Amino acid sequence: MKRPENAGPGAPALRRRDFLALGSIAALAPLTPLLDRAAAATNLSAAPVAPPAGPAGESQAAHQPGASPKLPFSIGYLEGSQELSNLRKLDGDLRLLTVVRRRNTFTIGRHVLPSHAMPAGDPALVGGPVRMTIHDLYPKMLPQAAADAAKWPVAVDLDVAIPLLEPPRGSTALYLAWSYRRLPAEDRSARVSFLLWPDWYSDLTLTARVVPAGARAVPRLHQASFSLGADQGRPKLLKGIYLLGLQPGIWDEDLELPEDPSQVPPELLSVLVTIEPEGVRRGTGRSG
Repeated sequence: MKRPENAGPGAPALRRRDFLALGSIAALAPLTPLLDRAAAATNLSAAPVAPPAGPAGESQAAHQPGASPKLPFSIGYLEGSQELSNLRKLDGDLRLLTVVRRRNTFTIGRHVLPSHAMPAGDPALVGGPVRMTIHDLYPKMLPQAAADAAKWPVAVDLDVAIPLLEPPRGSTALYLAWSYRRLPAEDRSARVSFLLWPDWYSDLTLTARVVPAGARAVPRLHQASFSLGADQGRPKLLKGIYLLGLQPGIWDEDLELPEDPSQVPPELLSVLVTIEPEGVRRGTGRSG
């Protein structure tokens, strides 16, 4: 699924196919010039498109500069999920949450904590590649009950500001990573997985543009920058499972998820994202 509109002014924007193509050649050339060239090509090739008529056209308003105030992104962290392995292939329904230790199998709970309330991020994630995977919505199936289905957003766009390897320090590239449309027919991006190199100088920032249900609904812009330290009020960057809430404040308190995802209330709809280190970490000899 691709977005019909261009990224507009501001940070360079990469479409999903551009970003994945860059990943395959990153080892052959410095990353920053490639990002600049790909971003320029993206902006030049994306001609403005008039918004379609009807409710689906509301999604266009979410991309207009200044259309929506920025709200804090309410992000939940699944307690104990740092113990899981191979999060890239996680069951998107969160039904199979098992850990094998010394030939014994354990099941972690479904207790979700506010990510901003975690004590600190994991500094061990600095110094090597970290894999971020955007899986799908959670729950991923549109409710069968028409009244509940009508509460889902009309449109969701998730952008990721990627820290760059090359100087200047603190520089980032904007990646248009994942999208969902409920109207006129349900359409969503496939699962996408990519590598990041977190550092102390640049922020991993997530921005979601959400068009709520309703003819007069006002689009919302949710944004959060992860912290590797103990910054108050910011989500902490850790290995594990994150739920990016699509309504304000839904993961600001501890919550217990039901085992059956169909029992999750529509107001808890989130984007399921995982973070895990990849390869051997510098100075530790441990692999992710």
